[in-house]
Amino acid sequence: AQTSWEGIWMSCVVQSTGQMQCKVYDSMLALSSDLQAARALTIIAIVIGILGIMLAMAGGKCTICIEDESSKSKVGVTSGVIFIIAGVLCLIPVCWTAHAIV
Repeated sequence: AQTSWEGIWMSCVVQSTGQMQCKVYDSMLALSSDLQAARALTIIAIVIGILGIMLAMAGGKCTICIEDESSKSKVGVTSGVIFIIAGVLCLIPVCWTAHAIV
């Protein structure tokens, strides 16, 4: 018996012996549209998350990047909103796949 998994980056097969073989998808064009969208949304979420981290570091109370306290708090709130957006962008492909399976 074998179990197969298909992810957004590669597909894997696990044999009954416990051996696992993974293969990266050959072509981006061969993927279904939902996998292409999941890949794109994941990459966008990572980039936006990195932006949120940089803003959070700049707006932190222990940094001197921004002198004004009100500006610092606005940057902190903005980084929080960016983290929420990144989380939603990660959640969209998960919900999309769950909807397709169920």
